[in-house]
Amino acid sequence: MRHYEDGIFLQDGARLSNADHHYGFAVECALKSLLLRFTVATVDPKKLGGPPSKSPWIKDPVTGKAAHSYSHLPWVATDVALLTHGRSATRLAAALGGLNAFDAWSVDDRYLDGSNVVEADVQQRRSVAQNILSLHEQALITGRLP
Repeated sequence: MRHYEDGIFLQDGARLSNADHHYGFAVECALKSLLLRFTVATVDPKKLGGPPSKSPWIKDPVTGKAAHSYSHLPWVATDVALLTHGRSATRLAAALGGLNAFDAWSVDDRYLDGSNVVEADVQQRRSVAQNILSLHEQALITGRLP
């Protein structure tokens, strides 16, 4: 939520590049939280006795080693299926459908001058972030995905 609120503050101050970045982080954090709560993803140490992982990961059921790690967007576009199954899959898929707004978003854009960021993209990402954060909050309150 703090990244989203910072994004609003920055967007209101015409700091589009930084606002855009914060909206991406807000979505990324909410989705990682959902993965940790509703799938087998973990932040357990990847090596026995090691430090906790910095990113959620999924263990290969045969080898016990990391089969997939979740770092930065846009990994969501291909892996959101982990969350969408069962009776609520259609509703959840619809709620997460706007994630394609982040297909061109990259954490690496923080190294750029921001000239490629346009208001329409930032506004769309803000809207998607708001929807994902609402979904996340509802899941925390009810203990289940919609």
